[in-house]
Amino acid sequence: MKTYKAIVKDQHGNMEIIESEYRRKADFIRDLRRNGYRVNPLKVKEKAEFDRIMDTTNCHIWDWLQNNH
Repeated sequence: MKTYKAIVKDQHGNMEIIESEYRRKADFIRDLRRNGYRVNPLKVKEKAEFDRIMDTTNCHIWDWLQNNH
């Protein structure tokens, strides 16, 4: 299991950061969408990479595109 974090929007357009453990990134994204969140897959990363982007960059789109798998 890996810990993933995501920036998502709820049904009212409010942004949230959600963290959870899943076997695969795709499973995490699928569950977020089932729970009514809008998800940009670029902004779903393993916890360490997500935290690095949030803590050391300006969170521009190219920051999220680097090392995208």
